[in-house]
Amino acid sequence: MSYLKLLVSACIGGLLFYFFHLPLAWILGPMIGTIFYTKLTKQLIKMPVLFRDLGFISIGYTIGLTFSKEALVEMFTHLPSMLAMTLSMIAFSLILAFFTTKITHTNYKSTIAGSIPGGLTQMVALCGEMKGIDLAAVTIIQVTRIVSVVMLVPFLVYSPLLHGNEQAGEVMTHMSTSYQWSILPFILLAASAAFLSKKGKFPTPFLIGPIIIIAILVIAGIHAPALPVSLISISQLFIGIDLGLRVKLGEIEKKAMFSTVAIISSFLLVVFSFVLSSILLHLENGITLMTAFIALAPGGMAEMAILGQSVGGDLTVITTYQLFRLLFILFCVPSILKWIFLLLDWNEKRKLVVKSEGK
Repeated sequence: MSYLKLLVSACIGGLLFYFFHLPLAWILGPMIGTIFYTKLTKQLIKMPVLFRDLGFISIGYTIGLTFSKEALVEMFTHLPSMLAMTLSMIAFSLILAFFTTKITHTNYKSTIAGSIPGGLTQMVALCGEMKGIDLAAVTIIQVTRIVSVVMLVPFLVYSPLLHGNEQAGEVMTHMSTSYQWSILPFILLAASAAFLSKKGKFPTPFLIGPIIIIAILVIAGIHAPALPVSLISISQLFIGIDLGLRVKLGEIEKKAMFSTVAIISSFLLVVFSFVLSSILLHLENGITLMTAFIALAPGGMAEMAILGQSVGGDLTVITTYQLFRLLFILFCVPSILKWIFLLLDWNEKRKLVVKSEGK
């Protein structure tokens, strides 16, 4: 019964956002509805991750449809820019972590791990292998950043600054209005790729697996049917509920200063990503400011891909930049963090030695 009430609350939130033409209606609406429901009922509900993962499969399927041979070749031309943008974002995150530590007096290791935009699940998993990190602090910073970005970026994209709503009609090329039996084999194939990716320990496997398999089919010249709009909306609904359940309001209220600093840091990170997107326009040809901004925004890859899809952005560019940053953070950042943490530990030991010698 609790799940049914939660679903109804999420649907009401989605419908309100939809009727008032607010951005990302079926993600932000259900997320807000879920937060209100859990806050009012004070119930601790844990939705099976299978629903969220099924949502990711549908989103990954749709993203895979946007790839082509030409797009694949073009991806390699973006490598220098992707590396430069990713390193800049990580460097700025480290600066924000430094100030967060100074203001909140939280362990610097924890604020670093929390500030790097690598995704909640991935960063918590990485931090579990490292000593001296407060997982609660990491979780609060990551959740605050994701929720802040998911709510802030769409409004910026739809604002007169970027004119995102003017291109919304283009997205229908990758959506259908009806269900067809021919879709079923492709959905099963995408789901199989997702579970195989999970067994292979890929990052965000239920998103990346379908992207890879559907992109391969499209590039090979095999026609994959578009998914119905209603199925995409249901997928977004599940993702929105998952985001809403991640927000532990009780924990955040106990750390008002901490969460306030995290929100301000998230805002500054979004502003910095906008500055980087403006720079990217001078480094790459054929990219609009809207596409560049969504591609560099420090939100989750799925959420930013959905946003790009809803406003007619270049999904290939958006997914490529978001995926590159995710892979770089997953495979390279752990070594960088270990090196930074060794320096921090060495510095702490040096201070202790100096203090003991002074006595």
